[in-house]
Amino acid sequence: MSILNSVLGSFSPPPRFRKSFEDPHAREHELPLYNSPPSPRIPPPVTSSVLWNAPRTSLSPPPRVPDDLLALQRRARYLEQQLQELLDAQSDGLMGGRGAGDAIPDDLISNGSTTPTVSSVRSSDRGAENGNDHNGIRRKKVGLNAARQGISRRIRQLAGVKSEELDLLDEDLRKLQSTVEKTDAWSQKRIRLERKIRDIENEDAGAKTQSLQTEASKLEQEIRQKEEELWALKRRHRKVLDELADTENSVEAKLASYKTSLSLLDREVSDFLARPPNADHVPMSSSPFLTLPAKRRTLDMARDHMQDEYTRLAERCEKVDTDRGALDEGAVLWADVMKRVEDYERSLQDSMRPVTRKSAPNPTKLLEQMDTTIAYLEEKLEFASSRSWNLLVCAIGAELEAFTQGRDMLEEALGSKRKGKERATEPLIDHDGFETKHPEEMTGSAIRIGRSPPRQPTPPKQTYFDSEDDDPDPELMISHQDTDTD
Repeated sequence: MSILNSVLGSFSPPPRFRKSFEDPHAREHELPLYNSPPSPRIPPPVTSSVLWNAPRTSLSPPPRVPDDLLALQRRARYLEQQLQELLDAQSDGLMGGRGAGDAIPDDLISNGSTTPTVSSVRSSDRGAENGNDHNGIRRKKVGLNAARQGISRRIRQLAGVKSEELDLLDEDLRKLQSTVEKTDAWSQKRIRLERKIRDIENEDAGAKTQSLQTEASKLEQEIRQKEEELWALKRRHRKVLDELADTENSVEAKLASYKTSLSLLDREVSDFLARPPNADHVPMSSSPFLTLPAKRRTLDMARDHMQDEYTRLAERCEKVDTDRGALDEGAVLWADVMKRVEDYERSLQDSMRPVTRKSAPNPTKLLEQMDTTIAYLEEKLEFASSRSWNLLVCAIGAELEAFTQGRDMLEEALGSKRKGKERATEPLIDHDGFETKHPEEMTGSAIRIGRSPPRQPTPPKQTYFDSEDDDPDPELMISHQDTDTD
């Protein structure tokens, strides 16, 4: 008996191990309407304490058991139950002394399958119904030999189930072993890393910490000093920015005033270019400024045009002023010449009057006076020629020519030519030459005409001194060409 108990105990897993893989919420038996037979009234054997222990309740739900392993556990539990019954039958047979030749009930004969049959289930149901009835029919017992054979078969079947379970557990065991090895490797690696960290932390920690603390304090002081310098620079930067803003505002204000003035100036210039002043002014230059459209005119073009006009007009004014000065001096000179000529003509007329014919005229005196007047006229003519006063040259030359012809006529009339004296009778001025030239040369200003026209010999023109109307026309002193064309 002890040998069987030891064998069954070796094949039967401990209850704690079996319960760890069972589903606590599953039914006790998977087969429907199947209940294990009630235990006999006799005291349970020692093996029952090993095979059937009360399950321990746990607060946390156990992990879910795989389906394959759960099926094997249920088969093993069923076989263990049958073994328990067979052991009970064996125990009863040994205690009752029944022989080995007793008949075996049909419901206990197994065909080698671990799955309960219909007959076994029905007999078990009937036994369960009648188990609690003390007056019922007594259950048919298994013989000793049948119990022994059944135990042998159930042990082999249970060994096969355990072999299958071992295969499944071996696979899980290998996975768990791999996991355990991995966790061990991680633990060892963690230990090595922590040891290395401690070694690094403890390596020259004192001196290095002291040096680092000293350097940190120095850096902190430098940082504080740099921060103070930075704040000072920031304050100066804000001050510079404020000054810059004030300067820019001042500059903008000045620029605004100057830009306004510039816009006004541009508007004034545009108006000036569109409508130039001095509309009555006659342009003296050939600049096309006034003929251009207003949009094409520029201030530089206007300045050049006005400068050219100013230069030409200034030259014109200078020439006019020079002519005016020459005319003023020529008028004085002409007045002196006319006075000298008039004095001689008056003396000649006085000597030729009938009242004075009682005393015969002195031809020598008249000729001397005429020679003196001719010499005076020649002197003034030479002076006018040196100043290029062509108008006075013409006028004085005409007077000189008239006096020369008059002297010749007077000498012929009085018959008192002086001997030994040869007078030059070539006329000083060729009046016909002046008359045949162009009007521009005859009416040219005494200042602007640089040379006198060429002289040609002409027959002497007779001059009569009967009245003062023989004087040169005063209009000859004015340049008609300049006043009419300019």
